[in-house]
Amino acid sequence: KFYKSYFINKRLSIPFVTGKIAISKDYLTINKKSKWITNKTSRNIVHLFRNKHDCILSTSKTINHDNSLLNCRINGLNNKKPDLFIIDLNLKLKKNLSLNKYLKVRKTFLITSKINYSKTLAYKKLGYRIIFINKLENKHDLNLLYKKIYRAGYSRMLVEVGLTFLNNLIKNKMVHDL
Repeated sequence: KFYKSYFINKRLSIPFVTGKIAISKDYLTINKKSKWITNKTSRNIVHLFRNKHDCILSTSKTINHDNSLLNCRINGLNNKKPDLFIIDLNLKLKKNLSLNKYLKVRKTFLITSKINYSKTLAYKKLGYRIIFINKLENKHDLNLLYKKIYRAGYSRMLVEVGLTFLNNLIKNKMVHDL
């Protein structure tokens, strides 16, 4: 199944997309005592997934909420990888995130609307690479984004987003493995 999907994607010039989700039992609870809703084994598996992918796609909402590095943190593997694509159409990404200390050694792309051109200068100074898109409202828009990511040299993408955005990707058949 993987190889068939991979070659179909290669023909379409889009990355092979793996979706990842971690969610609390009741889908709503945010544990105030611990920042983890998964166990150590599950987190280690996610780090292996990250190591096997070229890039991660996430949203500013997810990153602002979790303040995660979204990298591989297993001893002996490269903790500056994979590269990161952050969707932020309204430029609400916080400027004091933990992942900002890796911007000089890890490619981090900020995907935003063209109307935010002047606002992107502050993010460029921090070390973000900017990708402009018109909109992200339907399957066609998502396909255009996937093609931009593929043309940038990424063929295996791990999607780490919230439930709403992931449901949208699944509904539009934009995830190949979950």
